[in-house]
Amino acid sequence: MPKLMAVVGGLIICAGLDLLWQSRNQIHFWLEEYAKFFAAIWRRSSTLGGVASVEALLNRPASVEVLLGLGLALIVGPLMLAVSLTLLLYPH
Repeated sequence: MPKLMAVVGGLIICAGLDLLWQSRNQIHFWLEEYAKFFAAIWRRSSTLGGVASVEALLNRPASVEVLLGLGLALIVGPLMLAVSLTLLLYPH
């Protein structure tokens, strides 16, 4: 059972990475927007006019793909690997 969970965890990580690769243009957009936001904060600008609004970010078609890919690749997959390693090393 633990070995099967490790294989499934590895496949989940691969699926998350594939989703992230498919939505790499969307990731580029998000990184640009975060850079604009933090640059505006760093300059202590009172207006954040260059930053996209929340509605514009939510209307992007691949936003869910990015969030799902990050969740699978960074949370669910490694969690399954850790659980399988724990079950494998835990004395019965």
